[in-house]
Amino acid sequence: MASPSPATAYMHDRKTPLVDDSAKLQDEFDRYPRRMLPARRNKAFAAGVLLVGFLYLVWNGVFMCLSGEMRAGAVGQAMMKLEKTPPVAVAKTVVPFEAHIMSKCPDAQDCLKMMVLPAMQRVYDKVNFTLSYIGTPTDNDGVDCKHGPAECMGNIIELCAASLYPDPKIYLGFTMCLTRDYKEIPDRSLVEDCALEHGMDFDSLNDCTVRDDGGFGVGMLRDSVRRSTQVSWRDEILHGQS
Repeated sequence: MASPSPATAYMHDRKTPLVDDSAKLQDEFDRYPRRMLPARRNKAFAAGVLLVGFLYLVWNGVFMCLSGEMRAGAVGQAMMKLEKTPPVAVAKTVVPFEAHIMSKCPDAQDCLKMMVLPAMQRVYDKVNFTLSYIGTPTDNDGVDCKHGPAECMGNIIELCAASLYPDPKIYLGFTMCLTRDYKEIPDRSLVEDCALEHGMDFDSLNDCTVRDDGGFGVGMLRDSVRRSTQVSWRDEILHGQS
């Protein structure tokens, strides 16, 4: 009777060992080497999987770094483009702000000191300031001033200051300087002192007052008085006064 194969013997009688000692066991391994091949193939397969996984991780890391650099570069280029974009110009809107005075009126001093100056200190860059004068236009294109011809001359001097030095900080300061001694207007020494105090050229002021034989100054005063009159009428209409 032929000897059963190891597998058949194992299935035939599990209690009976297939070999008696280690030598016979080694002989079995030598006779059937194919039994060990699946294990070696599994180890090779596992090693291959690990290698593929490692290569994938390396490639994924490199790709992420490159794509991150590309994204960072794209963001940087967008920021540079934004910084180079010229700002949109915004139109600056200013509010009209007017004061209507008489150069030799006592109330003009309080008006400028207590009302106009504090307001200008707060809203200087937000208003279009105009200093106008109160009087009565005449039929011959002249002007009557409440406090006499001296006041008309004082008004003309202050209008010349605003014409030559349109910055309100300059001509308003000059006007306030004259108003402190309004009784002395249009005394030459007062005008010279106030012009010096506010960096104005006295000769330029004087030339303005006598320009065109005085016609230029009278024309500015006439226009200013008419403006004040129009504002006064408009105010009366808005407040329902006759």
